[in-house]
Amino acid sequence: MEELLEQAERRLEAKKVEFPDASAVWLLAHALGVEDPDDLDERATAAVGQGEEDRFWELVVRRESHEPFQYIVGVADFRDALMEVTHGVFLPRLQSERMCDEIEEWARDRAAPRDGWRIADLGTGCGAIAVSLAMGALRPVRVWAVDISAAALDLTRRNARRHGVGERVGLVAGDWLESFRPEPYLDIVVAVPPYLNPEDKQWISEESLRWEPLETFIGYPSGTDILMRLLDEAAPRLRPGGLVALQLDADQVPAIEAYVNEDPTHPLTVEWILQDEDGDEDAILAVKH
Repeated sequence: MEELLEQAERRLEAKKVEFPDASAVWLLAHALGVEDPDDLDERATAAVGQGEEDRFWELVVRRESHEPFQYIVGVADFRDALMEVTHGVFLPRLQSERMCDEIEEWARDRAAPRDGWRIADLGTGCGAIAVSLAMGALRPVRVWAVDISAAALDLTRRNARRHGVGERVGLVAGDWLESFRPEPYLDIVVAVPPYLNPEDKQWISEESLRWEPLETFIGYPSGTDILMRLLDEAAPRLRPGGLVALQLDADQVPAIEAYVNEDPTHPLTVEWILQDEDGDEDAILAVKH
């Protein structure tokens, strides 16, 4: 098994594939009929059959073409929970995991609403954020997973059922918050919107451009306009003290922060900004005052 992994990793490195070591492990697990690669340890000494090996190399060929391994194996790991993914949905990222961690940390310092936390996850995709928050420490009474794609909502439904939160995750077909009355009954609004501007397409990796939906990256007329729209739509729908968490590009932070903080009439205030592992700013968290 180790020799197979080493050979695959070398092949993937030669093709300049991202995360060649993790890709090889996930693909081998899938070829062996193991969904979670962590379970491979139980088979470390077992022989790999010829059929399984042939299947593994077929998967490696697909990865050599830079098809994301999550699409190949059909699941992505998000906060230690496997989420089903398919072609046509944005793949969940580590930045979103950190944002969920920060949301729960923020909530720990506040008293839970008497009628329970109410959350809206906008542009939910595979539902990773919605399902993860529904599973997590907040124990929300409701998480609305919102998307304009019926296929994405079907995928979210499956992931919610997979993790036992099907009754807590509600599906909403719609564009951002337009399906919600402009009345204060949400506590948290979270989104990974298409925040890049059209001219920023050059910064998207070739792998993402080829395999993931472009509309999940690029906002029109601009990603900055989408971010401002979300802040404006969230404000009247949040209860006092409620939170908006949005991922964005570091270059957009000054404009978005000024948009709400320098407008004395805006109900929101950007209170802190998250950074990725390299220290780059990648999300804002704003609170309704």
